[in-house]
Amino acid sequence: MDAARARVRPGTIGGVVGLVLGVLVLGPALAPGYTLHYDLVFVPDPPLSARTLGTDGSVPRAVPNDLLVALASMALPGWVVQKLLLLGSFVLGGAGAGRLATTRAGALAAATWWSWNPWVGERLGIGHWGYLIGFALLPWVLLAAARLRSSGKGATALVVTLTASALAGSTPGVLATLLAAVVVLTPGRPGRPRPRHLAIVVGTALLANASWWYPFLRSASHAADPDGASAFAAAADTPFGPLGSLLLGGGLWHERTWFVERTTWPVATGALVAVLALLLLSLRRRQWWADPLPRGATAAGALGLVLAGLAVLPGGSPLLEAVVTSVPGGGILRDAQKFTALWVLLVAVASAQVVDRVRLHRLPVVLLAVAVVWPVATLPTLAWGHSGTWGSVGWPQEVETVTAELSTSNEAVAVFPWSTYRRYDWNEDRVLLDPWNRLLPQRVVSDDRLALRGEPTVAGEDPAAAAVAESLATGGEVTEVLEREGVRWVIIQTDQPAPPGSVPDLPGRPVLVAGDLEVHDLGPAPDTTASPDPVAAAGLVGTLVAVLVSVGLAVRTRRSGT
Repeated sequence: MDAARARVRPGTIGGVVGLVLGVLVLGPALAPGYTLHYDLVFVPDPPLSARTLGTDGSVPRAVPNDLLVALASMALPGWVVQKLLLLGSFVLGGAGAGRLATTRAGALAAATWWSWNPWVGERLGIGHWGYLIGFALLPWVLLAAARLRSSGKGATALVVTLTASALAGSTPGVLATLLAAVVVLTPGRPGRPRPRHLAIVVGTALLANASWWYPFLRSASHAADPDGASAFAAAADTPFGPLGSLLLGGGLWHERTWFVERTTWPVATGALVAVLALLLLSLRRRQWWADPLPRGATAAGALGLVLAGLAVLPGGSPLLEAVVTSVPGGGILRDAQKFTALWVLLVAVASAQVVDRVRLHRLPVVLLAVAVVWPVATLPTLAWGHSGTWGSVGWPQEVETVTAELSTSNEAVAVFPWSTYRRYDWNEDRVLLDPWNRLLPQRVVSDDRLALRGEPTVAGEDPAAAAVAESLATGGEVTEVLEREGVRWVIIQTDQPAPPGSVPDLPGRPVLVAGDLEVHDLGPAPDTTASPDPVAAAGLVGTLVAVLVSVGLAVRTRRSGT
């Protein structure tokens, strides 16, 4: 029995913890059917379209993660793919966090914190499933980068983890690249940082992330709305203000994702004491600074915290606005709270090492228990789908009917009432990003602005959508604008609120009525499709090359046993 227990590695313990806590966190979201809220939009048979591939000229917001979902949905039902990705991110992240420890107790503590913290809860609450996958890979990136920094070995693991992170989307790719670069560049023993290590990070990142940065540089719109710098600034979801909230792993700008217990002094104070105690007990040790893993995690965590809080730091907001509006790709700093993921990683490393020491020195069991359970005890409403607010539903037949009818055409579609988000009775009135961009293969013109409570509306990035919004606001001839933009089909969702100026006057009667959906035909529109561009898919090819290289290196390393 003792020999069997000794073979249970920390990574395995962490994976089991991630699985158990993932089930407890997701709860009703794991039932058969689709879990649909905010940006968590999965559909049956997602199309392989130019938008999915990142070759349609639009800003590549979900490239290449939507492509991976479309490919996986060819083999499995879309709702199964969704559940596997959500629960799999907990298992993968828990296993990686467990490997940060050397004892089973340390793995238990690190994986518990990694699976149950405000960053995970708030990003799940807003539907950022791609972020969760990238988050799950951060411990693996840290382990690989630290090994490369300390021994010069492990380049294959770093290439594989950086490539995998890039497949989850732009934000996961940037987080992983930043983490790896900081770890290999952080000075200290053993030896000096080596340029070739940085070259591995940069080269892999550029190639693996090409599927989104290449089409972004070629897209019609590069500049982000400067109002987004303040609208997406870190917010206070605890009594300690934005910076204190970031210290605890939260601070997301969207208040509907906040946890009520963390807004109270007793619980928030308990969580803050736990985080500060873990960090103080770790950072005061010489061994912490001698090891590239915790040393690099400290540098990356501090940098992540600064980036996340930039908009609320003195002089930070004007600087952030300048970067967002003037630097190509600077818009990625707009929702900067996501960089708190690196700080959460630092706390995971500290938790692993503190509990390792508690276990090895056989200190009172009560200390061990507190170090393990405090994340859950101070955030209980994360359990069971944000306290039962999530669920699983099926897409109604009327949606499938309209999707099947319009998918046979390659002409653009516009969707009204003019609003970014929807509430459907069949989805239990949950807020959901308008789904037609993912349901249909052709170009869909819809409202891409973001109205935030107490903030100005953040402008979208689609010129066609901006033209329609302006025409609706000024009482112009919306039909002419739609036709000029190459739109033939118009979907009216009659079950949605339609305030004045949100639905245009359309000629004739609908050509198809399915439940609460009306489809209007404006007639053949001028062809606004650009001629085929032979290099439009160059970015996608770059990512494919990175994947093939990663697989090749992994196979070779496994065969050689190194």
